[in-house]
Amino acid sequence: MSILIQAESDHPVHEHNRQFGVTEKRETRALSERRLKVLFVPAWYPNEQLKSWGTFCREHALAAALCEDVAVLVFSSRSQRWPTMRWTESNDQGIPTFYATYGHSPIPKTTLPFFLLHLRRALRRVIRKWGRPDIIHTQDTHAYYVMRAVEHLKIPVVVSQHWSGFITRSVTPTILRQYNYAFTHAARVLPANKFADVLYRQYGLTARVRWLPNAIATDTFRATPAVLRKPWLLHASGFTYHKRFPDIVRAFARVRRDRPAAVLQIVGEGSNRHECEELARRELPPDSFHFHGFLPKSELAELMRQASGFLLPSETENLPCVLIEAMACGCPVLTTRVGGITALVGEDDGILVDVGNIDQIADGMYRLLDGAHGFDIDRMSREVQAQYSHEAVGRILHEEYQKAVTEALGPCLA
Repeated sequence: MSILIQAESDHPVHEHNRQFGVTEKRETRALSERRLKVLFVPAWYPNEQLKSWGTFCREHALAAALCEDVAVLVFSSRSQRWPTMRWTESNDQGIPTFYATYGHSPIPKTTLPFFLLHLRRALRRVIRKWGRPDIIHTQDTHAYYVMRAVEHLKIPVVVSQHWSGFITRSVTPTILRQYNYAFTHAARVLPANKFADVLYRQYGLTARVRWLPNAIATDTFRATPAVLRKPWLLHASGFTYHKRFPDIVRAFARVRRDRPAAVLQIVGEGSNRHECEELARRELPPDSFHFHGFLPKSELAELMRQASGFLLPSETENLPCVLIEAMACGCPVLTTRVGGITALVGEDDGILVDVGNIDQIADGMYRLLDGAHGFDIDRMSREVQAQYSHEAVGRILHEEYQKAVTEALGPCLA
């Protein structure tokens, strides 16, 4: 497998972003004198119904927008069985965002052709309104369909990879074929998991890979000096099974008997929320937990700055944004040694436990509530903010976009 690892770029940036310190090269100077037009076509993205859905993709778009002109096309299906396309537009912090939904075809065996037809229509409409992109940035198996839809346009495509199926070994033959096609045709593959190249090799996949960490808004997620922590333990997720929320409840039930002031603060929405609330009501005293539902980022950050610890005992993860956000806020974390988490959390940065080990989780909760963890919170917050800020991630994206466009133009730059 060809792995692309580069500490410093040899491609220039726009004059507006000279602070990134990227070296100029004569043959690409003309290209770098303008901001690239980057169209995101994400597999996941927040919308009015699912406000926390794919927030990590939105953060990448915001990071890219520091150096490039960015637009987003959110293309998805709806349950209605009639193949019409609906269209809405919005402006998200200066990023033109287009939402297109299509109805499923009522004719058997025509779902894929109608899907591609509407995707091409949506892409043409964006190009008419916003202009032809220099780069298309898409994700995971969504890339297979996007590449099929734009192959005639000869626009380089960058693929970021977030799906956890490589970690859980749940890649089916169909999915593998789609990834193989996408990786073969991609200008760059940018996984959120720092160790993804090892997993790709196990499936025989080859690509030009560079680690793309998730990004956070450091103006929102920041630490407060000398804050007095409250006896709160915080969890935030969509309550999917792999977050293992029941493990939190069972461990906290033990801890609460010895720490009667402790409160479990729970943030998020998801299809399993009702089931999780029922479990908490059965296992915990009524005054020991609070479900907040979905909260804006600013309110979640405030909870992180006040809580004694953040809990994420997942059974699989790539690089969860919420864990980065907690650490940036100076909130000590308890999490598991899975996936890409170990690239973020070392033994000196957080409490690492084995998946499903209630004894370890409970012991970690005691340490967090008692402040007996010994972590250098200020150092942790500074380092996380430096590595996962929009500016840091935007630099990586800019470097990879420049390489992709330069290679696509080839002899034209000679």
